[in-house]
Amino acid sequence: LLGTGGGVANALPDLAPDPDAPPFFVANADALWRDGPLPMLSRLAGAWQDDAMDALLLLVPKAAAVGMQGAGDFHRDSDGRLRRRRDDNPAPYFYGGVQLVHRRLFDGAVEGAFSVVPLWDRAAETGRLFGLVHDGAWFHVGTPAAVVEAEAALTGSAP
Repeated sequence: LLGTGGGVANALPDLAPDPDAPPFFVANADALWRDGPLPMLSRLAGAWQDDAMDALLLLVPKAAAVGMQGAGDFHRDSDGRLRRRRDDNPAPYFYGGVQLVHRRLFDGAVEGAFSVVPLWDRAAETGRLFGLVHDGAWFHVGTPAAVVEAEAALTGSAP
């Protein structure tokens, strides 16, 4: 009801009660993953750089994203900084539905329902939006068709 940003902002008093609170994970309910050689959440936590980042997003290469189609969401620089796809310029990565964020990402956010995307855009403009490429399997399960595709991939059967 509060969107991808408003729900998190509403929970900040519990998730990160003060400005010095550590970053916290936010996960979408429509993403399912299998870890690669190391647990993905541990990789995100290990990659966090508090002095440089407001958000660290899990990225999934388009070719490895089961249940997702489209032009992609992000371009990633060699240092991990992200730029969101604009217009018809395809991007190589989808947002994987998991992020590690600091409460400062939400500084100045509006009250009520809103999308986190403008906050990511603001972080990207200041060089504080980063991405980590997932090295395991990833599945979008947000539509009935995507669930069928994910089930087929997980069981090795044709949909």
